[in-house]
Amino acid sequence: MAHEEEVAVKAAAGAPASEPKKAPKAAEPTIDLLDETQQRAAAAYVAYVEAERQLERAYKEQEAKAEKAYADSLDRAAKQSEEAIAAARKSYEQSQAHSRKAMEDGEAKARQAYENSVAQLRKAYDDSAVQAKKDFDDTVAAAMTLRLETENKARVAHGEAMAHTWMVFTKARR
Repeated sequence: MAHEEEVAVKAAAGAPASEPKKAPKAAEPTIDLLDETQQRAAAAYVAYVEAERQLERAYKEQEAKAEKAYADSLDRAAKQSEEAIAAARKSYEQSQAHSRKAMEDGEAKARQAYENSVAQLRKAYDDSAVQAKKDFDDTVAAAMTLRLETENKARVAHGEAMAHTWMVFTKARR
């Protein structure tokens, strides 16, 4: 399309702009002047068209740069978003692992404390049971000893009482 305009401009000028000017003829002074004006107008129009083309190219280049900058900005934003998500996921996983470890450590400490408490209670129970058994055995032994002593004293007293009664009864019979 631009090439067609250029051809039309050259045709309107009467001769191609790149061709050298013809020497003006003496019989045609006004035509030469007109030719020169037309040539200048054609050259100005060609320069205008070329400037318009350059402006259009510059606009398209600027538009392409803007599109590229926009695409790059979107890519950067997507990458930053992915990095932020990855960092958040990593932080979440680390926090979850830390919490799980703290919970497991707490459970282990609680289990150890429970086992220690149970062991202390069992030891206290065993010590108390041993002491109670010892006290029971000592009390039973003391009671048995006392019973034996009492039985012996009672036997002796009974024997003496029987002997005395026998003696009294035998004397009275005589």
